Parts: sequence; structure tokens; C-alpha cells
Amino acid sequence: MNKILLATTAFAAVAVSASAVDVEIYGQVNKGLFAIDDGESTDVSIIDNDFSSTRLGFKGAQALDNGLTASVLLEGEVQSNASDTITQNTTVGQSSTPASVGGTFDERQARVGLGGNWGAVFIGQQSVATDSVAEQDLVGARDVMGSDIEDIGGGYQFRSGATLTGTTVSDLTENFDGGREDAIRYDSPIFNGFQGRISTSQGGDVDAAVYYAGEAAGLKVKGALGYSVNNDEVAGAASIEDAVVGSLSVKHESGLAGTVSYGEGSGQNGLADPENLYLKAGYAWDNKEVAVDYASSEAGTSELDSYGIGGQMNLGGGVSVSALYRQFDADIQGVSTEEIDVYGVNMRVKF
Repeated sequence: MNKILLATTAFAAVAVSASAVDVEIYGQVNKGLFAIDDGESTDVSIIDNDFSSTRLGFKGAQALDNGLTASVLLEGEVQSNASDTITQNTTVGQSSTPASVGGTFDERQARVGLGGNWGAVFIGQQSVATDSVAEQDLVGARDVMGSDIEDIGGGYQFRSGATLTGTTVSDLTENFDGGREDAIRYDSPIFNGFQGRISTSQGGDVDAAVYYAGEAAGLKVKGALGYSVNNDEVAGAASIEDAVVGSLSVKHESGLAGTVSYGEGSGQNGLADPENLYLKAGYAWDNKEVAVDYASSEAGTSELDSYGIGGQMNLGGGVSVSALYRQFDADIQGVSTEEIDVYGVNMRVKF
């Protein structure tokens, strides 16, 4: 990895003898070629894969004279034709194939931290405590498959015959996983594979989670359970008041693996209580991985079922290629909708 020196004034009140932190540069470019059939037309697009977007970051840590460790993380996200938002072109007289959306460069994470035997505290734009709670996954093909199934194709609208309904895949599914916010987060020390995290975000949202990772009897196990309370919603607006979500994944040394993820929320101001179930199974051998999955989301009178199959080959040096086929089938009360089929190939290069 390339190394640079990045000056930092984080936690300036702490007495240190060092004046700079050794920082590691990292990143990736993650692109795919995908076709999406909405029952009326098939569109082919070059996309930026939102399962793990194209990004560039700097991270580092510095041991201080008093036994504490200071850390820094600065990460930007570069996206064009984001796979979760790209949608049909509705301009009259033009093809339904989405017009290319120019690249953007946005802050993804920018935080500082201070840690010791008691754990660590982080402040800034960062993952909240429940980020990845729904996505603990040891099954393969993770470049294109996971509980956040709308990450590829989520922006597409369902059709009723030739008419677009205005309802997208993302409107009908939610895995309740936490995101990234301006927040303060505390991570406990890891004890027997368990770690607790709690965070509060700008606006008052609170997230808490417990994570586990361990190995025994030829099995690898990862799991997490989280709870979030939303306090920054607009008064009187339909929203999720709170949510519980968890995931568990097990992989045997033979290469067989399975994952389950489940979440449910409490709706308020007219929003029905949503819930989501995700199941995934797969097999890995040498540098190859195959997987199948099923997801079911429900909110009031609307439901969404999804089936997927994918494969991935890890070529070494941070390079992987993968392929995916997924079907979205919506059940919207009073509307007869067409299925949406997504299929394509992907390549990710990490550095």
C-alpha cells in the first residue's frame, strides 16, 4: 500500500510527541454492465455497483505517549450511473434506456477517533452503530448479492402493461441496515468475539448493536443484532419510528455457507409496519463462489418477492469478476404489475 503523511489536529488536547499520522491510501473501482427488463423493454447500462461503490480513502492510526491511539478516516465516493438509482428514461421520443448520469464526488466518511483498553470513541461523518447489522454475510458472490437487494436495479419503476406505476423496487423493500451520519459512536472492546456499539446522530437518532465473530468445529460464524430509534423525522410525516434488525451467517470449512437476515420496523403517521426477510445459501471452492438467495418485504398492502442467482471469481490482487441474475415480483393492491429482471456482469478492482 502507498503511504503518505497526513497532518492532523484531532484531539489536540492530548499530549503527544508525534506531529503526524502515517496514513494508508486505499480504494476501488467497481463497475458493471447490466440489462434490466421491465416487461416492456430491455435497457442496457454501464453502472457503478452500489453494493460497494467506487471510492478513494485515507486511513491511519497513531499510538500516543499516554497509551491511547488516535485514528483518522477520510473517504470519498465517486459514482456515475449509480446502480440503485438509475431508472427508465421517460423523455418523449427517446429510448427508455437511462441517460448517462455524470460522475459525482461526495463525502462518504470523515471522522477522527481516540481509543484505549476501554474501547474507542469516534466523531464525524461515519457509519452509525447499526451499519452492516443486516449484512453479516459469509456466503460468496458478495460483489453482486446481499440483503440490500435493491442495490442493483432499485431505481426501476414497475410497469402495469405499458404504463409506469411510479413505484420503484426501492419503494417496496428495506433491510433496516444503518447508514452513515454525522455522529458520535462508541465501540466496546471485543470480548470472546462480541463487541457492542452505540451511536447518536445529528438530529437525535440513536442506534445500538452487538456484533459477533468466531470459529469453532470447522465453522466460521458472524452475526449482529441492532436497534434504532428515529428522532429526526418531520412532524406528522409517515416514517419508521424504530426498528429491530439482525443477521447471522455460518460457513463450513467444506465451502458450504448460509445467511439469514430479518428486520421489522414500527410505522407511524399512517405508515404500515414494514418487515423484511432475506435468505442466502452458497458454495465456495478454490477462487470461485456461487450463491442463490430469496428476499421478501412487506409493508401494509404491498409486497415484494425477489429471487437471485450469482457467481464470483476472485482473481487475486484485489480483482474480482461476478455475474448476477435477479427477478423482482411486486404485489401492489389494485395494480397488476410486470416482473423486473436484472442480469449482467461486474468487475471490481481494489487498491
